[in-house]
Amino acid sequence: MVHMKVYGFICCLGLLLVFNGCSTENENEARDKVNGIWNLVSVSGGFAGIDDDFEKGVIIWKFDAKGNTLIITNNTDANSIYNGLATGSYAYSVLQEKDKCYLLVNGKEIGGIIGAGTKMVLDQNINTAGSGADGFVFVLER
Repeated sequence: MVHMKVYGFICCLGLLLVFNGCSTENENEARDKVNGIWNLVSVSGGFAGIDDDFEKGVIIWKFDAKGNTLIITNNTDANSIYNGLATGSYAYSVLQEKDKCYLLVNGKEIGGIIGAGTKMVLDQNINTAGSGADGFVFVLER
């Protein structure tokens, strides 16, 4: 009887440590993978099926993982149909569920994060509620 209680206690303690330890570590790792300066080079999709490309340096997304701040400098001309978020400072976080990461800006889910390193894709068709078809796909490069 005592062995069962000890075994049960050890199992519960192990699960508690796994759930608490991994979530913080994974969240920090996910935030760190977007950290830094990114250039928005392409926006495609949406209901109208747009496909706009931008030169590096025109639309800059600067992620500050320490302050959870996203600063966007958007210097596009009026010729683009949709170019993402306007110039400004935004709060951001990265939500990780299982093996997928999602970007939240000002508490609103922007989309699934694919890749990182030198190229990152933010896909609004991939979200925590499932998948969609009319979202935008943002391609960012370092």
